[in-house]
This record gives sequence, C-alpha cells and structure tokens, in this order.
Amino acid sequence: MFIIEKLIKLYKRIKSGDSNYTPPNNEDNYKLEDILTCKHNFMPIDSTGEILACSKCGYVISKKRLKN
Repeated sequence: MFIIEKLIKLYKRIKSGDSNYTPPNNEDNYKLEDILTCKHNFMPIDSTGEILACSKCGYVISKKRLKN
C-alpha cells in the first residue's frame, strides 16, 4: 500500500510539473577537482585499514596499490 501511495504522489508531481531539479548550465561554475590533479590525502575507510579513500576528492584505493 505504501508503494502505491508513493507512486501516485510521484505521478501527480510529475504530471503537474512541480520539480525542484534544475539542470546545471554554463553559468554555474562548479569547481570539480580532478583525480589526476588532486594532492591526495588517503585515510582508511574501514576498520581493517585495507581500503583507503582520499579525504579531498573521494578516490578509493587499496592499501596494496598505494604501496606500488
């Protein structure tokens, strides 16, 4: 029943044109940091410390690959 109610609300919202999403255009200057130019600061994301992620850009790497 919950799923049916959510689908009906979604259908009504789409049908009426009420959408909060605005696609980005050329005027929006989002500064997205590239993986290649980022000065990575890797930190462990799990309790074993085997998987690391950059705290700046989110690039995920294994500990074995970091040593290489």
